[in-house]
Amino acid sequence: MLVRDPVEEVKSTKVFSHLASQSPEYANRAVRFVETIAPILATTVQHFPLYTRHDAHHGFQVVRRLQDVLHDGCFDSGSDKSLGAPELFLLIAAAYAHDLGMTVFPDEAPDLKSKLNLPVDEWETSVALTNYLRCEHSKRGGAYIHRNASVFGVPENLVAPLDWIMKSHNLSVSELEANLRIPFAADDRVLDVRQLAAILCTADAIEFSDTRVLDGVVEIARQTEGGAAAISYRENRKHDCIRDSLAVTADGQVVVSGTFDDDDVLALAHRTFDEMEGWIRGYCDIDRQSKTPRLKIRPEPFLRRLDLPGATFERLGVRMSKRAVIDLVASNAVWRGSTGAPIRELVQNAVEACRFRSHHSSPADEYQPQVRIEFDRARHIITVSDNGCGMSLRTILNHFLSVASSRAKEPAYATKNYAPIARFGTGFWSVFTVATTAHIKSLAFESGTTLRTGLQFDVSLDDLKDYTVFRDCPMSPGTSVTLSLRDDVVIDDTYEQCRHLLIAAAVPIDLVLDGAVEKVPTSVPDVTPEMLLGAKMNAMEEDGLHTFQWRGEQSGVDVALGLVFRIENQRPTFRLNAHTSVISRLNRASGMSTTAVCGFQASFRPSATCFDLWRVGTSIANVKSPQGIEYSLDRGQVLESEQSVKMGRAIAQCIHDGYRAFLRAHNAYDPQSIYRLNAESELSGGNVFDQYTDNQLAVAADEYPDLLCFRLYEVDPLRRFGQAVVLHMDWKGLHELTGSCVVAQTTLDFSAPDGQFRGLYAEQLTEIAYNAATIIKRQEQVAEPLYLLEANRRASMLFDADPTSTIQTISLQYDPEGAPAHLVLQRWSLRRMTLDTDRHQIIAKVQGRWTGALYSRNFDSHRGTPYAFLGRHRVLIRQGSKLHEHCRALAEHKRFVKLADLIDDLQLHSQGFDPESVRGLV
Repeated sequence: MLVRDPVEEVKSTKVFSHLASQSPEYANRAVRFVETIAPILATTVQHFPLYTRHDAHHGFQVVRRLQDVLHDGCFDSGSDKSLGAPELFLLIAAAYAHDLGMTVFPDEAPDLKSKLNLPVDEWETSVALTNYLRCEHSKRGGAYIHRNASVFGVPENLVAPLDWIMKSHNLSVSELEANLRIPFAADDRVLDVRQLAAILCTADAIEFSDTRVLDGVVEIARQTEGGAAAISYRENRKHDCIRDSLAVTADGQVVVSGTFDDDDVLALAHRTFDEMEGWIRGYCDIDRQSKTPRLKIRPEPFLRRLDLPGATFERLGVRMSKRAVIDLVASNAVWRGSTGAPIRELVQNAVEACRFRSHHSSPADEYQPQVRIEFDRARHIITVSDNGCGMSLRTILNHFLSVASSRAKEPAYATKNYAPIARFGTGFWSVFTVATTAHIKSLAFESGTTLRTGLQFDVSLDDLKDYTVFRDCPMSPGTSVTLSLRDDVVIDDTYEQCRHLLIAAAVPIDLVLDGAVEKVPTSVPDVTPEMLLGAKMNAMEEDGLHTFQWRGEQSGVDVALGLVFRIENQRPTFRLNAHTSVISRLNRASGMSTTAVCGFQASFRPSATCFDLWRVGTSIANVKSPQGIEYSLDRGQVLESEQSVKMGRAIAQCIHDGYRAFLRAHNAYDPQSIYRLNAESELSGGNVFDQYTDNQLAVAADEYPDLLCFRLYEVDPLRRFGQAVVLHMDWKGLHELTGSCVVAQTTLDFSAPDGQFRGLYAEQLTEIAYNAATIIKRQEQVAEPLYLLEANRRASMLFDADPTSTIQTISLQYDPEGAPAHLVLQRWSLRRMTLDTDRHQIIAKVQGRWTGALYSRNFDSHRGTPYAFLGRHRVLIRQGSKLHEHCRALAEHKRFVKLADLIDDLQLHSQGFDPESVRGLV
């Protein structure tokens, strides 16, 4: 086909002829529009020289394709499908103008050069300009026409609908449905702009022609270096190989053929047609919802004949059994046998539907979301219903009935600051762990708010068909899913498990058991004494226990906190007696702290807190937005990510706010009391200090420096331990000190008269460690202060923060005839501590046969080895040793499993064995 004068081309189309027969005025406007826009579009190639054609001739080809995709009645004035003059004008104008924003408008260059700071030379194709034009073109085109409507011949009342139709090819089907559900009007006619947008997008999608590729572009792209040029080359070759070999049959079937010489280009063509099939299914779905459907094209797979001469091209990488995949997704292997989890999945879908509809509703809609979960004992069924966004036939087919095809992946869900709860597209199938059949009813909210005709259908894994029968049903927008339960499912257990998983309601949720309604609270519940103590409530009076409740909100999280304590000598204490904490009175059935996202229970680890909360109380936290949260497949666990860490820290901040309120309420907000209570919370096995603390000191110094408190014994050779000066201070006070610190955090073994060895745990060594520190003080005879800390995680934070920290070994003679005992003291400088974990001199953190951190340090070991274990999960490796060089090499090559094996063998070596792997290294 030859490229002709733009006005001559548009007048030759069936669309224009029908317009001219109805309204000479609108026909003249269309001519003026094409005359005005053609020279502007002709400049697009100056900025995108390697693109396919985006000029007026492309607009003409899109107009030509309109007659391929529409029913013949659309061009017959006697048909009820006939398009009116405003509709025909809008389709012609949008066909030409949809890419108008891809070029620089007349007299716009100076402003753009200044705004984008464009270079003087070759500014027309600069990256800054082309990125701006591509990203903003859907907004720019409509705005330019608005400013120049009279020049283009566009009536003022059609500027807005034209803008929406122009933008439509950059919107997902869901966005079209949401943004254009309210129609426009012109010339005393209702304009279904949503349908017009779907029609235009369909015609634009199938615009394959023998003039789409500009002369010489393929060769230029082939010779140009860079990824963008390579993409342009393949795109242009795709169109070259297809040309105008795409047709629509009289009954709407798309047929496409082509001959290729490059398998990558052929693969690209197939992927393009895959996408086109999906788009057209969506556009046809929109058309079917219109009062008068007009699209002739069918939402079915294209008939493709794409050949690669001399080779066989098969579009098959991985074979999967559909039935096997569904059986796996719907199995207890994924859902862990919880009968409440599948109901939670349905409720999450319902809440998501309400959130989505609410997000896309205006205040004038007065939308009131509602989710209802009904448990019917007599009929042995469960129904989850909502008045949310509902589902169109397209959504049901493309997502609801497509395993692992979540609607949340559509662009509409990723824009406009909307964060979906949905993730995988597998949750619905979990219901078949408890149900034999699911009966679904749904009506999309784009259909309006009144009673309309929805769709109903059944799904059953026992009778999995390769087809689905949809029947009409009168209903309001929303969705209901009714489960016919398996005979072995106990409906009361399912109710209780489901209720346990619903911590709070992001939208109103009613739980109904045989007519009795329970409303899920909109925020996390208070931590009550009954929740804290359970069946041990009688211990409150017997043991003199008290409880403290607090709730607060910060950075998108809602937290409730509860603590159990006693009052002793008018001071709060977490001790039950001299030997144990209140942990023995807590209700362990409530488990550790509860966390939820959008009200649905999902465990993830909050950031470290200054005290061991779960040993003295509990908390309930709800993260209000799912933005950036990733889950395990059964959604029971939040995976670690940047956002989950951020939310974990926000929860910890709330917990600390509640802890401060507790301290202030009981006159305990001072370093000495805080240190004592923190230590008491760690009784009965909570004081874990033989692990690398990573960034915990940095987080604590930033977020709760007032609660990070220390007890320091000033080492003085002239004072016995009981006479030592004891300092209590928070992080700010500690940071102002000079000198160095020591702590004993390894077991002290010594020989006993019976020939066996006895040991003292680190927590029992404070006085012994003080005496050893006085020996160091005497030997060094320096004025710099030396402090002793008790063995706890706070001391580990400080030790880890000094890149030059080391160990010193003191020999202690307990038995004159026995071997001396060796007490290992960890030592660090207060002035050399850093909060930058990259400077902590950690060789690696490993997991495997041995789990922990390897420290690069200078030290002397009384054993003479180039390594020293500090408990179970820390090992020092002497700098400059062969072992250090070997460990560093393994870490640099990411041989972490091998490194874990090596450290495990070092442990054997420390016990007197001789593993082959460590020979030559120690």
